[in-house]
Amino acid sequence: THNIARLLVELIIGGALVFALVLWFLLSCWEQKRMRNVFDKGTGGARRFQYRDLAAATDHFSEDRKLGQGAFGAVYSGHLKLLDHQVAVKKIVRESSEGHKDFFAEVRTISESKHKNLVKFFGWCSRGHSWNILRFMCSCFWSKKNSELFLVYELMTNGNLNDYLYKSQSSEVLSWQTRYKIAKDIGSGLLYLHHECDPHILHRDIKPGNVLLDENFNAKLVDFGLSRMANQDNATLLTTAIGSEGCLDPQCLKHGKVPFKRSSDVYSFGIALLEIACARRHREQIWDLYRRGGNIVEAADTRLTMGGGLDMREIERVIVLGLWCSALQTQHRPSMRQAMDVLERDGPLPDLNSLIVVNTTLASTTEEDASSAPAAGNRYDCDEAPLLIPG
Repeated sequence: THNIARLLVELIIGGALVFALVLWFLLSCWEQKRMRNVFDKGTGGARRFQYRDLAAATDHFSEDRKLGQGAFGAVYSGHLKLLDHQVAVKKIVRESSEGHKDFFAEVRTISESKHKNLVKFFGWCSRGHSWNILRFMCSCFWSKKNSELFLVYELMTNGNLNDYLYKSQSSEVLSWQTRYKIAKDIGSGLLYLHHECDPHILHRDIKPGNVLLDENFNAKLVDFGLSRMANQDNATLLTTAIGSEGCLDPQCLKHGKVPFKRSSDVYSFGIALLEIACARRHREQIWDLYRRGGNIVEAADTRLTMGGGLDMREIERVIVLGLWCSALQTQHRPSMRQAMDVLERDGPLPDLNSLIVVNTTLASTTEEDASSAPAAGNRYDCDEAPLLIPG
């Protein structure tokens, strides 16, 4: 009788354990399937890569493969056998899983935005979520503090525009014809984001470092829509200013938390035009030359004049357009449609002296400008309405 009772207890305990394991397995399968659907729906069906394939392509993200380190993560080059294509893999480390919603929204934005002047997006990967059922089951007990997210782009063989404008080791000086084409390429990509996407997309970090060049020096924008990934406090566009110093709209710097607008991108585009033509981003010196009625072409990159045969009128128009786009008052800036009309169709340029009130220093007017910021009920024109990145 004692042995029978002991056997029954063992059978009951063993059966309960088996039942618990089967239930755990079934629940894990259900949760895994649910997460797959969430990931696929959240990213708009963008291709998902396995981590092992990205690791193999980049020699396990070795330093030799590292192309650079930016605000949103490190970038590595590699050859992805699945695509038989050279790729650039951006590795992003998040300290919590709460930011994945923003990440998926950005992936969806990038994957749905297709234009010849936007870097081609191949897909994404999340290392923190394994689709192997055994690993997934184990992750229920042992969760990592940090999760790694990856974006896979085409590799742009000629690097970024910043290196050609400023790096002394870059032996090749871009001709004016190439620079002018790059300016139009940047404008074309930004025009697409601002006026041809629905809803509109803000880049928020236009600068030469985010302009990549292919083997034929065609320019393509990268990192559009990624500024929301900076930290949890910047989940919406009514947020602390994000961007690169010297390229960011002063209105955003003055007012702290502001609704970003297309005009903020236009300002950064104007600074980029000045950098392309003059290899400098400090607009005050160039503006001072314009205001005094001097020859604005004198501000152009001296390396351009070495070869001769330059279209001085074209250079002048690009510099003036750069000043117009980077006007301190947002209402005085053109839209990207107007800017591209100047670049592509010889559109008219205004007399900036009649439009812009010159401020010798931005700091001296910060208090006054902040107190006169538009109230919530004020009207905006179509190019100034506060926008949200999709998602």
